[in-house]
Amino acid sequence: MSRPPILSVRNLRTSFFAQRGEVQAVRGVSFDVAPGEILGIVGESGSGKSITCMSILRLLKSTGRIVDGQAIFDGQDLMELDENAMADLRGNDIGMIFQDPMTSLNPTLSVGEQVVETIIRHRRISRAEARKRAIELFELVRIPSAAQRLKSFPHEFSGGMRQRVMIAMALSCDPKLLIADEPTTALDVTIQRQILLLLKQLQNRLGMAVILITHDLGVIAEVTDRIVVMYGGMVMEQGSVTELFAHPRHPYTQGLLRSVPDLRDGEHTRLTPIAGTPPDMIQPPPGCPFAPRCVHAMKQCDIAIPPLYPMAEASDQTARCWLHHAQAPRVAGVNAPTAEVA
Repeated sequence: MSRPPILSVRNLRTSFFAQRGEVQAVRGVSFDVAPGEILGIVGESGSGKSITCMSILRLLKSTGRIVDGQAIFDGQDLMELDENAMADLRGNDIGMIFQDPMTSLNPTLSVGEQVVETIIRHRRISRAEARKRAIELFELVRIPSAAQRLKSFPHEFSGGMRQRVMIAMALSCDPKLLIADEPTTALDVTIQRQILLLLKQLQNRLGMAVILITHDLGVIAEVTDRIVVMYGGMVMEQGSVTELFAHPRHPYTQGLLRSVPDLRDGEHTRLTPIAGTPPDMIQPPPGCPFAPRCVHAMKQCDIAIPPLYPMAEASDQTARCWLHHAQAPRVAGVNAPTAEVA
């Protein structure tokens, strides 16, 4: 990464403390986000994607606690700020789009009032100026009849339009970083594409950095610059979109890609699901969290967690797999070309 990161997460660890014990939701996560970059974080449900970003914003439930780590945003560690400073930063320097806009918006207030309140909270401007800004934002995210729709309530919008309201609210104070947590989960395929392309266009126009969280690799193929693949609360692989789609180097990433339908050749092919279930994060395995489901698992995989191995000097792709150890056996498609092993 040539540009200094706008966000640098280092060794982030977050746990939830319940009656059954400590749920280790995030275990030593590290990644960077460059200014103007769109970073995708992917993985199955329960892999730690959303909790990682909620930890960065310090929006955890009462049972959650950040155990260790740093989140350096624009030169300051968010873990060291007091709650007042974090409240000033949220919605201002860092915007957030939550999964379900219907539950994120207040059903008793008009959508315009909710956007205006957000603007007034962070900007010293009059209500009239804030309303003018809200209309501009609605036009920016392509809500028809923007001035009239300010008076509408959330239930009067479709799911796609509610998500556009949430995007407008997140952009209201020109954030340097936008976090979008599964922004298309409840939408149909056509609206999903519209929302994702809108985010891409807004990012290009405004120059902000974006973190896009999803469980679907197919969703982010067109819009992201780099991808972080998470499983069991850890980063399994990361690299550019081109590298990960062309040469995935972790068996989990390969499994995710095999479960995405490929419509390019027009042929009907059976999808290959990943066998097994995610690990119990109260008692996570001592080794690689994916080892119990991995077809290439070795003895070492059950004993110790592998480091993130760099794939090449000219690449920023890394993979957390013991098969990339110098003494590991050669496996086609993981650490060796198919022809080399055949």
